[in-house]
Amino acid sequence: MATLEACVAGHDALYLTAVTALARGRLAAATSDPEAGAWFRIAVDEFGDAQLPLESARSQLALAAVLADELPDVARAEAKAALDCFVRLQAARDVDAAAAMLRSLGMRVAPGRSPGVSALTSREAEVLDLLGHGLSNPEIAERLFISRKTVEHHVANVLSKLGLRTRSEAAAYAVRTKLGAR
Repeated sequence: MATLEACVAGHDALYLTAVTALARGRLAAATSDPEAGAWFRIAVDEFGDAQLPLESARSQLALAAVLADELPDVARAEAKAALDCFVRLQAARDVDAAAAMLRSLGMRVAPGRSPGVSALTSREAEVLDLLGHGLSNPEIAERLFISRKTVEHHVANVLSKLGLRTRSEAAAYAVRTKLGAR
């Protein structure tokens, strides 16, 4: 650890600060030091500021692991946020790790969670986009010149493929992933 800190000394780079915090967090977690969570939080923030979302999400998952026993609700929120990032980045191994963490925390996670929008057909992506704009099934049917029953089928497929439970989650997902923006 001292060697790493000596290398980082005198450099004001977000990445180096984040890597150091992540290393300190891992060391603290390995020794059951209660400061592990604080170090992982710094790593999450610094990687985020450095615009390195994969590393930030991995740090967030590590944070969730150290919070699991004492603050399970916070751990679930952190792991869910990490999972969403991994899905967006199509990081399959990390998706699996985050899903396993969430299951260990008592959450239902769709098995083999898909890599996001790329799993949707073009029509399902159109339906998701319109959900993001707040349209109802009849409005979507009218806009796409399809039956309401077909819209229901597409909405069900979108929810299933993205591992979502409600149309509201689908709308939020569309907005979050910029599908709802025109």
